Amino acid sequence: MTRPSAPRALVDFDSSVNMVRALGRFLRGKDHRGMSVGPSSRALAAVASSPPYPVRRSVFGGMGMMQGLPLDQVRRLRAERLAEWVTRQYGPGPHPAVVIGSASGAAVHLAAALRAPFLPQTLLVGARDIATHPDDPVGAMEALTPLAGKVAQNNPELSVYQMHDPAQDRPMLENMAYLRLKWRHLSHAYERFIEERLAPDAPVIQLECTRDWRTREMAERTYFQFGCLGGVSEEEYHRPGEGIAEYLADEGSSRRTWEPPTADARRPEAEWGFDPAITPHVRVVAERGGHPVRRLVTGDPQELSPFVADLYRWWYRRREVSAGHLLVQSYVQWDPLWTLRLGAVPFWLRFNMEPSHEELRRYLEDTEPYDHIHLNLFSQGLWSPGVVPLSDWEELIRSHAREGAEIIGVDPATYPSDTGGTLRYQRAFQRLPRRRRTGEPLAVADIDEFLGDGRPNYRMQWH
Repeated sequence: MTRPSAPRALVDFDSSVNMVRALGRFLRGKDHRGMSVGPSSRALAAVASSPPYPVRRSVFGGMGMMQGLPLDQVRRLRAERLAEWVTRQYGPGPHPAVVIGSASGAAVHLAAALRAPFLPQTLLVGARDIATHPDDPVGAMEALTPLAGKVAQNNPELSVYQMHDPAQDRPMLENMAYLRLKWRHLSHAYERFIEERLAPDAPVIQLECTRDWRTREMAERTYFQFGCLGGVSEEEYHRPGEGIAEYLADEGSSRRTWEPPTADARRPEAEWGFDPAITPHVRVVAERGGHPVRRLVTGDPQELSPFVADLYRWWYRRREVSAGHLLVQSYVQWDPLWTLRLGAVPFWLRFNMEPSHEELRRYLEDTEPYDHIHLNLFSQGLWSPGVVPLSDWEELIRSHAREGAEIIGVDPATYPSDTGGTLRYQRAFQRLPRRRRTGEPLAVADIDEFLGDGRPNYRMQWH
């Protein structure tokens, strides 16, 4: 029996997959329309968002069914083929740098400025699952343990995390299970990339998100994580209160609480967290080729956003380019090519929920005001706990823009179940006035200079 191809195995809406696709296309002079797998079309977006809510809700669930692999194909999965797919997205080089490690939308724009490919430590594979209930985490864990354990057994270079989030991922969990594959040491494809495709002395930038989460060991190198970073706190996932009971009632669930399995340790967060087990191998391979290793460490993926935004602002001004336009992008609806074409300062939000709203509010209050602010928001299919209404987002950006602010690429009538959002956001970016050409890339030495100019303390470390 044949093994599944990498494009079929990987989930199209995964953060790491979208980082790879966006940067691979960017380095070939292309944009990231429709998350690089669909078109950019206002007309098609309008059609997609036109059905009533129950139909749109079922579309998100149907996407989970399509993204999930049959279980027999998941069992035959080989991680090396996924790593080979990653490296095929980039040209032969020589590349001036490479970023390896944790996912972050802010890092998309940092890598684009450096003209650097990204090699993710973590990728998402979906397993087709219609038998388990989103609100039964123990049942889901027990049902998937044999499969997840088999994937780990067949791929000794990996840890396998089953991530189960019935809050923001609920429509998908109705038809698929999330298996996040996290490399513990470099794949052969990644090792060859560093050895063969980097310019002499090109740095390897190791991106490390130290965020961890309560997990339960299911089998060797196989873990279950209940919940994830979003609008519900980690504590509330494990000790649900009245707000969760109301949410479950609104969703028509027969349950009014969650009873997750008891955790046995804190481990790297499944989607965003960095496993330091890979570090020795990265150093050996990099140093063997004469490539210095630089470390960019943060506690949360969106904590990079203020640093990257200010870096772009400094970079533009040094080139005597206007830096008064802030383009706020969320989850995987980013486009590094159009950000640079617009001469926009990028600010990335992890999601459309309260922690991201607070991150943007804090940045806008602490930074020099922008003339124009444009904001795009990802829709996940339902009013998950913590989703921030459009009116609150609009009030925030308008109160901090000197000349004007607008939410773009979002259908107000259907948010946050805007099924046309992925077809609309990039076209919305294109309609904004262009201000500059992409120009020469940023260099790692420029980051050192920027951080050495008496900048405020960011919630990240650059070593």
